[in-house]
Amino acid sequence: MEVFEYSGILFKFKLTKLNYVIHFLLFYAIFDVFVKYKLHFNMEIKFTSLHQVDHHLNSVEEIDIENQSEDLINYTQRLITEITEGTSKRKFNFRRDTTEVRSVLGQFMEGDYSGKGANANRLLDVEKTTQLAIAHLGNEIQKGSLFQAHIEDGESTIMVISKADQIQFLDEDDFNLKNGLPYEKKIFKAFLVRFEAGEAKETFVYDTTTRLATYWWDTFLELDEVYTSEYNTKTALKLLDSKVLNNMKKKFPADHTRIRNKAVGYFQSQNQFEMGNFLEATLNDYVPIDNDFPKTAIIEKIRNLPERYSFDSQFPIAEDQVTARKVKSKINLTDKVDLVIKENIPELDSTISGFLDRENRKYIIIRTDTGYEHFKGNSLEISDEEE
Repeated sequence: MEVFEYSGILFKFKLTKLNYVIHFLLFYAIFDVFVKYKLHFNMEIKFTSLHQVDHHLNSVEEIDIENQSEDLINYTQRLITEITEGTSKRKFNFRRDTTEVRSVLGQFMEGDYSGKGANANRLLDVEKTTQLAIAHLGNEIQKGSLFQAHIEDGESTIMVISKADQIQFLDEDDFNLKNGLPYEKKIFKAFLVRFEAGEAKETFVYDTTTRLATYWWDTFLELDEVYTSEYNTKTALKLLDSKVLNNMKKKFPADHTRIRNKAVGYFQSQNQFEMGNFLEATLNDYVPIDNDFPKTAIIEKIRNLPERYSFDSQFPIAEDQVTARKVKSKINLTDKVDLVIKENIPELDSTISGFLDRENRKYIIIRTDTGYEHFKGNSLEISDEEE
């Protein structure tokens, strides 16, 4: 029995056939799983395996990760960390308790790992069939490595199945084209399930690409979505307004207008919602107008919406829900005039501007060809600089 200390907490590990180094590294990699899912801390790594799957060569080869280089061990450790920390995930349920993968996981829970090869061979068959179906589109499924892990924490069981795609690169030593795993920017699909008393309590699918691969979750894993695309889109739009954007409208009106415009534009222009991508498009590089605008707190609040209010952090955007929902924004200008922004304005700052004249009178100026014709006879002088 080995004991590790992390932030003042003692963790006990029972070493199995894997060597000390792999257990030590995997410990830190999977720690966040237990924080995220509020599990206990008496955890034990029971099993890990790695298979190379190549549908071009119709081959499956098990890789002995017990005796591989330190770089491969580090790669495996980082892979688990990215799976557990990633925002590109969606909740699923097993289609049946008797599906092939689910049955193998049941064997894993009983300490029988002979089915590890069955999962790898099933993925090979699925990829061969899928490749034939999509070949006419010019798309190709990349060959890669299938990683499987079984972790116990006393009351819960965690199972991880992940496929990391391989890439081609030109070797700098002999300048020959070779295949390998992308070390820095990994491309992977992953599946994580938490069991309690043999029953699946939480099941998530992850994908580092913008779209979850159907062959991975539907054909290979045989899962069903918990939340539909329509539900996810409707819920995300509603909560962004009611829990985040509306709360900043009164205190930070200028920032509210710009951020909401970006958010609406994202839903109207993208086919897929992915939390990290959404934040990158709307807030990560945003420079607030008001110096007191709590940008970091807003980002965290949005990031936590899916888990707190039960919707996915990655899903196809249902266009009909974006159209159906009232995405337009009405801004009161005077007691007789309202400005209605019906949809995203890509060049908002150069289309609508605010001005303050020498007598501290406030104006907005709207760049418009059609509107100009309605008001071109009016005389109004604004000579001061833009605020």
